[in-house]
Amino acid sequence: MRSFVIAVVLLTSSVQAHSQLGVGMAFGNELYQSFTNELAGMENNPTSVLLSPHFGPKLFIGSQTFSVSLHAGVGISTFAFDWKEYKGMGVVYSPLLVSLNYGGLSGFTEEQSSWGASLSGGYLFSLTDIYFRKDDIEGDEFRVHQLPTLRLSGGFGGKGASLYGYIGYGLGSDTNGYFSVGIGLEVNFSQRKNYR
Repeated sequence: MRSFVIAVVLLTSSVQAHSQLGVGMAFGNELYQSFTNELAGMENNPTSVLLSPHFGPKLFIGSQTFSVSLHAGVGISTFAFDWKEYKGMGVVYSPLLVSLNYGGLSGFTEEQSSWGASLSGGYLFSLTDIYFRKDDIEGDEFRVHQLPTLRLSGGFGGKGASLYGYIGYGLGSDTNGYFSVGIGLEVNFSQRKNYR
């Protein structure tokens, strides 16, 4: 993770001379989401399909072809539960990601829309089984799980907005992990105002 941060700093320094600053929002929905953690001494694997929305602010610095961004979001998976052995329902999660964005996902693409890609790294914080808990774990304390996360995105963008798909993977141990497949929409308000 340290080398990823160093790479981000070096890349940001190299594009600083021709860079722009943008502020926006990221919205998304994880179509498949699976967490692995330990709960009351047992393996817990809350999983959700189709409905896991998230949103949060995003800060961009870069150019039309490349940018670095910082995103802090919050999301909820209302119907997530362990399909093998029910323990409780619901997951609240919060990604904190630094992204290297290329092409249409840079947030600064102008008139000509284009394809783009993004590689993100950071941390994902999650709180699982937040309501309708089974009696045998009802008294257990809630614990925030934190794990390093990578996300690979690909999509299409132009005029300060982009639409993309992504795969996320949490780099945890056997008892702490995360995997997701989702879609997202980002808007760089600083760039969009040029097209009103």
